[in-house]
Amino acid sequence: MSVFYLVRAEVKPDIETEWAAHMAKEIVPEVLKSEGFIRGVFSRVDSGPVEWAQYAILYEVEKREDLDSYLTGPTMRRLRAIHDSRWGANARLSRIVINPLQEILAPARV
Repeated sequence: MSVFYLVRAEVKPDIETEWAAHMAKEIVPEVLKSEGFIRGVFSRVDSGPVEWAQYAILYEVEKREDLDSYLTGPTMRRLRAIHDSRWGANARLSRIVINPLQEILAPARV
């Protein structure tokens, strides 16, 4: 079963458009070149009125070992350095690894 890697971001409104374009066109595609990464979903989080824009990037990865290789490897360090140097304190990121326990499918519909 796949593992999921969730990156949450809070972004200052004055850089939001440029930040979102950078992430969607440069960072996410670069992450997806990593071994075992299947897909990424780049989303804006709708959580009501907030000071900073909120985003979520959900990656599906074939195996936990592939994700661990990415998290400890040079690509992740390089991409974090690029992000931090370009956006600094204007974009706050947090990361979560999701290990599915069971897949439950919706019943067939008639």
